[in-house]
Amino acid sequence: MSSSLAGRPHCSQCRKYGAVCPGYKRSLKFQDEGPRLQERYLITSPDTDGSDDGSTPVLRSTPGKAPMQIRRHTKTSLDERVCPSLAYKSFLDQQPRIFKEFVCASFPTMYYHNEFRFGPGFTFPDNVIKKFGSKPYYDATVLCLSTAYLAHQTKDPNIEYASRQKYAEALSGIKYALTADDTASDALLMAIILLAFYEMNVRTTDDAWLFHANAVKQLMKKRGVRAHLTGPGRVCHFAFRPFLIGAALQKGESCFLDEDSWQDLASSLRSEDSQKQDEWAFYIDVYETIFMELVKCPGYIKEARGIVSATSPEARSLAHRIRTTCDRLRRLGKEMRTLLSAHNQRKQGITLRFVGPEPRLFPETSPSLLLRAGVDAIRILEQILDRITTPPPIVEQTLIIRDGALTPVSSPDSSSDTETPLLSFGLSCDLGAGPQAAAGDDEERAFTWLDRIAGAMGLLGADFTYGMKPGVQTDLALRTIRELTPVEDELLEPRRSSD
Repeated sequence: MSSSLAGRPHCSQCRKYGAVCPGYKRSLKFQDEGPRLQERYLITSPDTDGSDDGSTPVLRSTPGKAPMQIRRHTKTSLDERVCPSLAYKSFLDQQPRIFKEFVCASFPTMYYHNEFRFGPGFTFPDNVIKKFGSKPYYDATVLCLSTAYLAHQTKDPNIEYASRQKYAEALSGIKYALTADDTASDALLMAIILLAFYEMNVRTTDDAWLFHANAVKQLMKKRGVRAHLTGPGRVCHFAFRPFLIGAALQKGESCFLDEDSWQDLASSLRSEDSQKQDEWAFYIDVYETIFMELVKCPGYIKEARGIVSATSPEARSLAHRIRTTCDRLRRLGKEMRTLLSAHNQRKQGITLRFVGPEPRLFPETSPSLLLRAGVDAIRILEQILDRITTPPPIVEQTLIIRDGALTPVSSPDSSSDTETPLLSFGLSCDLGAGPQAAAGDDEERAFTWLDRIAGAMGLLGADFTYGMKPGVQTDLALRTIRELTPVEDELLEPRRSSD
C-alpha cells in the first residue's frame, strides 16, 4: 500500500481482498443551524443590551404582510429558533379563544340576557369563530380586535401596533371583497360589524365608526329581511341594530329599521322568542314592542328639523305620531317595571299576587337599560312636541295712514319671503362621544360602555345640543373607509305609515 494512502482509513473488504483502499470523502457533516436561523428571523430590541433575557424579538412574517411583534419574557423557544412559523401558527390558533373572551368581557349584559334569542347553540362570538380561517380579510378582522383586547389587558404598545396593522390589512381586504360576488355573504357582514366595534373602541378618528355602520346598513338592506330571520343573519341583526339606531341619530337621518318590512321582522322575532323556555323570555314581548317605538325616534327628529310652521299639516301629523309613541312608551315602561320587580322578587323566593309600587332603580340588565332608553326618548320627544305645536309670537306691526286708511307695515326683521325651521339643534349621545368621555376615569365602565349602549338601543346619554348644525365631520384619513359602502347611500325608502 502506498504511503500516500497510509493516512486513509481502510475498510475490512479491501484488507480481505488485498485491494488498494481509496478511503472515504466526508462531504456531509453536522452543523448547528440555530444561530443562523435566530439571526435571520429574530431581532433584538434596541432598548436592550442584546442579551436573551428581557429582549424583545420581532417575528418576521412572510413578505407583504405586517410584522407581528410578540413580547418575550423567557429565552427563545425551540419552535422560534428552528421554525418561527410554528410560533406564529400557535399565536393564530389562540385568537378565536381570545376573541370570545373579548366579546364576553365587553358585552356581559347583552349576551347574558339575549343569548337564548340567537338560536340553538349559536351566539355572536360562536358564529364569528366558526368562520375563522375561511378568508384572509376575515381573519385579519378578528385579529385586530383580539390583539386590541390583548393590548388593553397587557398595556403593551407592541401588541397595540400589531392590532392597528391588522386593522389596515382588514380594511384593504374588505375593500376588495366589496367588489367581488360575495357581498351578501354572512362572513362579509360580520367582518364589517367587527370593524365598527373596533372603531367604536379604538377611535382612529372620531367618526370613522359611522362609515362602517353605514356599510352594515347597506349590506343588510341588500341582503333583505328574510336573510336575518335565522342563522348568522339573525345574530348580526340582534348584535348591531342598537348601533344602527345610534348612527342614525348621530347623522341626523331616519333609521331604516323603522320601515314596515323591518318592523314586521321585529314583530316575528317577538312572537317567536317570547314563547321560548328561558328565564329571560318573560320580558321579550314588552322589550320588542319598546324597540319598535324607539326605532322611530331618529325619523321623528329628522322630520322636526324641517317643520317651519306649527300650524302646517306636516307639524300636525308629526305631533300626532309623537304623542302616540310617547303614550305607548309610558305604558310599556310601567309594564317593564312591573315585570322586572316581579322577576327580582321571584329570584329572592318572594311570590306576590300583586306587585306593589313601581321600583325606580334596577341592576343594569338588558331590559332595565331599555327601560332607561324609553325614559330618555320620552324626554326628548316631549321637547320636540312642545316646539312644533307652539305658534311663534305675533310680530308687532306699525300702522301708518296711507290714502286715508290705516295700513300695517312689517318691521325690517320680519320677512315672509323665507321660511325658517322652528327647530335648530344637534343631538349628542354617548356613542358619538366615545368611551372615555362617556365613562371618565372608570376604566372598567369604559371597557363595557358598548354593552350599555347596546342595551339602551343607541340612545344612552342622548340629549340636545343647541347652536350646532347636524352632520358628520369629514377627514382625509376617512377616504379609505368611505369606500366600504357598497352602494349609494341615498336610496329611496318606502313611505311611512300614517301611524
